[in-house]
Amino acid sequence: MILVTGNIGFIGSYLTEKLIDKKYEVKGLDIAKSDSHNKILNQYYGSILDEAVVRDAMDGVDTVIHLAAEHKDFGVLEDDYMNVNVGGTKVLLKVASDYDVKKFIFFSSVAVYGDASDTTESTVPNPSNTYGKSKLLAEQMIINWVQSNNKRTAIIIRPTVVFGPKSKANIFRLIKQVCDGKFVMIGNGSNRKSIAYVRNLIDATLFLLERCERGLHIFNYSDEPHYTTRELVNMIARLANKKEHKYYIPLPLAISCGIVFDIMGKLTGIDFSITAARMKKFTKPTCHYANKIREFGFVPGYSIEEGLREHIVWYCNLPKQ
Repeated sequence: MILVTGNIGFIGSYLTEKLIDKKYEVKGLDIAKSDSHNKILNQYYGSILDEAVVRDAMDGVDTVIHLAAEHKDFGVLEDDYMNVNVGGTKVLLKVASDYDVKKFIFFSSVAVYGDASDTTESTVPNPSNTYGKSKLLAEQMIINWVQSNNKRTAIIIRPTVVFGPKSKANIFRLIKQVCDGKFVMIGNGSNRKSIAYVRNLIDATLFLLERCERGLHIFNYSDEPHYTTRELVNMIARLANKKEHKYYIPLPLAISCGIVFDIMGKLTGIDFSITAARMKKFTKPTCHYANKIREFGFVPGYSIEEGLREHIVWYCNLPKQ
């Protein structure tokens, strides 16, 4: 029996559906409620900080896949990252120990590497924000948990930016702006970016679930090739039958404008899609290599272009407000 935390969220819903399709027995635990939860019969609602709820959900479980997290880049207090991402993991590990759970899979993040680019699993983590710090602290607790019992297995997956239908995060914003004809290139677009198509990430997770045995296993996940921002933008434009983007706004000028939106966001509580922080993130090179899982034998089933096409079609079919 597998317990998936955060199973109603973007990645969790794909994972839950795939596990059920593969005939695994699955339980779900999520703080959000949904009328449709992927055909799952054993759905629990509540916070991973609530030990009583966690105990109910984990009873009879031998594997935990932990996705529940605080991860938004706007409107989240630093304490919330620590309380949920660290405190929630602590509760899960405590109950997992009490119930003699043998396998724990944790969805961490490349945010543990901070501002470093060209990372591999051997890159020393050095988080630069509270989210990354919270994920690294959670990793360290999981490492302690697996090392305290030689019959346990821990798999830590560090995905880069994940995209696909149902996601309304970073790549969605880019797709939306390009499809709506509102995109403006910030910087010259020569920086390379790592992204991961959600269906490939889910397949990689099941691949590791079925092959990794006792001990600690840490894997990055990203899809290849690592396109430049300009290449990604023009691929989206081509797939959406839009014109390619040839011109750009110099980054210093764009950031000076973005600061205005940063101030307005703090004053109004509105999450503006244009901010100085997002512009800097958009123009920063972020190549996170996933050589280890490929050397382990995993072959992604979908190309980045196929994933972007599916995400674009999903966006275009959304009800327009």
